[in-house]
Amino acid sequence: MKISLVLSGGAARGAFHLGVLQALDERGIEIEAISGSSIGAIIGTSYACGVSPKKQLEIFRSSEFKKAFKFSFFDKGLFSIDKKVAIINELVPIKKLEDLKIDMHITTIDLVSGHVMSFDKGDAKTLCIASASLVPLFKPVSYQGYELVDGGIMDNLPLDVLLKYNNPIFGVDLHPMQKGFKNSLSGIIKRSMFLMWRASVQEKIEKCDLYISDDKLSDFSLFSFKKLQKLFDLGYERASSLIDAYAKEE
Repeated sequence: MKISLVLSGGAARGAFHLGVLQALDERGIEIEAISGSSIGAIIGTSYACGVSPKKQLEIFRSSEFKKAFKFSFFDKGLFSIDKKVAIINELVPIKKLEDLKIDMHITTIDLVSGHVMSFDKGDAKTLCIASASLVPLFKPVSYQGYELVDGGIMDNLPLDVLLKYNNPIFGVDLHPMQKGFKNSLSGIIKRSMFLMWRASVQEKIEKCDLYISDDKLSDFSLFSFKKLQKLFDLGYERASSLIDAYAKEE
C-alpha cells in the first residue's frame, strides 16, 4: 500500500507520531509524501531523511537535544533553537528538502503577509525550526524575506497539498476533540478559543481516508518530555489497530 501522510503539531505529543510511523514501517506501507506543521514537520522531515522512528525517539529523549534550546533574552521570543548543534544535524542530516527520500511539505505562517506557506524546497533545518516557532515562546525565523512562525497556528493539519498525489491520506492529529469543558468563565473562554482554532482542522479530518488520534492524548502535557515512551507506545497501539482495520476493508 502507498499512502500520503499528514502530521499535526502538538509539541512533546509528537512522540505519538513516532509510534504511528513505527506501525506503518512494520506493515511495509510506503509513504510517498508527508505534510506537517510544527513537531509534525520536524518528525516528518527527519523520517524523510531516513531517520527511523525509534532513533528519533532516542534523540528527543537525549540531554543533547535539550541543549539545542537557547534562551534568547526576550529578543522577539523567549527561546531559539540552535540548528548548528550536532544533535539537530543528527535529527535532520540532509540539507535540502528537495533531496529527501520522500516528498516533504513543511507548513509555516508568514507574519508579514499573514499567509499560510508550504515549502517543499529549501533549507530543511531552517524550515523545520520555523514551522515549530510558536510565538511568544520562540522567535520568528527570517527566511528569504519572510518572517516565519509555527504553521499550526492557522493550519495544524495541512492536508490539501497532498491531494495531488491521489493516494489514501492518513492524518495524525495530536489534539483530539474533548467533549467536555470546565463550566467557568476561564473554562468557557478556553473552550471557545479551542473551537475557533480547531475549525479548520475539522474540515481536514473529513478529507482523511484514515484519521488517527486518541482521546488519551489530552492527558499528556504539550511541554513535558518525561512521557515520550508512553506517547510512542500509545501511537503505535492506536495506529496498529486502525491500520489493520482499514486494510481489511480495502
